[in-house]
Amino acid sequence: MKRIFFVAGERSGDTHGASLIRALRALDPSLQCEGLGGQLMAEAGMALRQDLAGQAIMGFAEVIKRLLPLRRLLLDTIEYLRAARPDAVVLIDYPGMNIRIAKAAHALGIPVVYYISPQVWAWKKNRIHTLARVVNKMLVILPFEEALFRNVGMDCTYVGHPLLDHLETRPASNETSEDLVIGLLPGSREQEIARLMHPMLAVAEGIRACYPHARFIAPCVNEERAQQVRAVIKDFPMEVRVDVMHDVLAKARFCLVASGTATLETALFNVPMIITYKVGMLNYWLARWFIRGITHIGIVNILMGRGIVPEFLQQDAVPEKMLPKALELIGDTPARRTMLDDFAELRHLLGDTGASDRAAREILALLKGDKHG
Repeated sequence: MKRIFFVAGERSGDTHGASLIRALRALDPSLQCEGLGGQLMAEAGMALRQDLAGQAIMGFAEVIKRLLPLRRLLLDTIEYLRAARPDAVVLIDYPGMNIRIAKAAHALGIPVVYYISPQVWAWKKNRIHTLARVVNKMLVILPFEEALFRNVGMDCTYVGHPLLDHLETRPASNETSEDLVIGLLPGSREQEIARLMHPMLAVAEGIRACYPHARFIAPCVNEERAQQVRAVIKDFPMEVRVDVMHDVLAKARFCLVASGTATLETALFNVPMIITYKVGMLNYWLARWFIRGITHIGIVNILMGRGIVPEFLQQDAVPEKMLPKALELIGDTPARRTMLDDFAELRHLLGDTGASDRAAREILALLKGDKHG
């Protein structure tokens, strides 16, 4: 009976980790799974030692505030690995903690699989050499990452993007919906909503002035974030709902989206959008210091190698700049049609579904000592 210890520290990691655990247990029902993650991974069959994903934080300054409890959790986890000796450790994104756990597990002789790699192509590029020393198997979800890691001698496999496994097969209905649905997606973290919801609301008010019958929906990850959004919008006629993002995307004509995984989900649902993001000045200047060589922050733009979706960041994330572009993309315009064509190209680039199953087979092959799954 094999035992795997998982670590996922964000909501997206919890989602993809849950799919991976289900795929693993479908292939090997005897597999024992435990670790740090979230409620979705627990529901998939993992013994949850701590809900790390439910406490997700962002930004350098916010991490500093939580430094002591995070360090205690890291030390406790390493001590547990030393005592429990699982057959493998599977790390999902969350590089700040997971690279440290990878180093510790490697020193203990425990095989390390990294699923959804750190974005070494964007920032802290020297981390790739650390990963090459301590990771036994890298499973990447972006097409260009496989060659990047193989070039430094890593055993790396591109498994596809797990987001495709979560999306419904029905086509987006944004072109035929009787309602003009506008989605506001301000992010899943408290800090994101605090900084982005006010400018998003101002853009929504501008859209409503042009389209009085538009229907506005803000999908939130949980009731706590929903209450935070409701406190901002006050009397503005907007639906604030929990855990319905894909339902909203299936109906939306246009979305305002915080940079992150949601931008890729929106593109795959064929919904034109603009990307926006704001962080505190300390986080902004630190990010500028660390992030080199990339022109865009939106994953859809990074994947396509060009700016297919407008980005409004920091001082540009203001309604007077965002509203004209939003109105252009809501209308039946050349800009809208071009963006939809680009989304079709992006969907083709990402390939087939089945990332979770392919990743599971690679992990089980490692446990059996096979070179390939």
